[in-house]
Amino acid sequence: MERHGSIDTECMKGDNGMDFTITEEQDEIRQAILTLCGKRLNHHVHEDDETSVFPSEKWKACGEFGLPGLPIPEEYGGIGLDMLSTAMAIRAFGYGCHDEGLVFSLCAHMLTCVVPVFRFGTEEQKRRFLPKLCSGEYIGGNGITEAEAGSDVSSMRTTVKKTAGGYRLEGTKIFVTNGPVANLLVIYAKHPQGMKMLDVSAFIVGTDNPGLRVGQVFKKMGLRTAPLSEIVLDECAVDENGLLGRERMGMEIFNDSMMWERVIMAAYHIGSMEQQYELTAGYASMRKQFGRSIIGFESVADRLVDMKMRIETARLLLYRVCWDYDRGKADLPDAAMVKLYASESKVANSMSASHIFGAYGYMKESRVEKQLRDSIAATVYSGTSEIQRRIISEKIRSEYA
Repeated sequence: MERHGSIDTECMKGDNGMDFTITEEQDEIRQAILTLCGKRLNHHVHEDDETSVFPSEKWKACGEFGLPGLPIPEEYGGIGLDMLSTAMAIRAFGYGCHDEGLVFSLCAHMLTCVVPVFRFGTEEQKRRFLPKLCSGEYIGGNGITEAEAGSDVSSMRTTVKKTAGGYRLEGTKIFVTNGPVANLLVIYAKHPQGMKMLDVSAFIVGTDNPGLRVGQVFKKMGLRTAPLSEIVLDECAVDENGLLGRERMGMEIFNDSMMWERVIMAAYHIGSMEQQYELTAGYASMRKQFGRSIIGFESVADRLVDMKMRIETARLLLYRVCWDYDRGKADLPDAAMVKLYASESKVANSMSASHIFGAYGYMKESRVEKQLRDSIAATVYSGTSEIQRRIISEKIRSEYA
């Protein structure tokens, strides 16, 4: 089978029985993803980015492969991978696919909608929704962020009222990834006179609901093929079967999805950084100034060293947290560390790549220019870097209280 660069070179064992040696199944899935990217996903990337077009045919190809259902059991239409194997697969996706908007869109679908429905849905909900979500026939997302409730979820103003036979949702969500193209959303709302985050519930809401409409569609610096919009809930009626989990269980569901989102998004970041590093090192070895390749200049070599170190450190941290999660040991501060380090490394590496490419890296035709734009949001979505530091520091304080 065709091999693809440094993404194949890993065989790591650590303390406490950790073993990251790639299994035959993991390698087959990873190589198949790289082949999928090369054959079906890497055409018209710059054109789609310029026009901010959601690549529906590429999404369909991902669905046919089974990417949206990587961690979901086969009985519900998924592939049935654990977190570590899912991370390895998404790392390959981030490495192989040059359309980071598509990667981001698929990760948001899987981690904020598919995983919560699987982990907290009733059997009827899982059998009703998961097969279509795993195949990509349905596009999913979630709605939690609001104009007055970004990092401060306790300020949520979207309300839920109990009605005869169901619920009624009222409010507006913003920055909903996949909002303009979604079929199904997990929506979070607060009960009247709720006590901060203790009275939040989660609901599965179809976008064909007459009480739900797409509001403003946002234009973005990067990740332009991942559509982003407001979702307006106007007397949005949801029957009892639309409740996800139990009433007032919303923040437990959201935190669980954040565990998955922060870790697996980091896997995408690492894969994209590896592809970027190889592109940049190759350019530095080819580009000549003052009669020799610029890779021989100390300033360039130092940037490449730092890029490589960030990648290797992030990958080890990612795999360690996945290993612990699969054995019931990882927690939200672990996920916060992975997300914080990988996202800030992604921005730093993109800046270094831009410097090494010089003027060529500033041109719109350059993959480096797009990579830099795509990287900026990494330290914002799934919780800002400041929020990740707060989560980690709270654990540190509790350990030394």
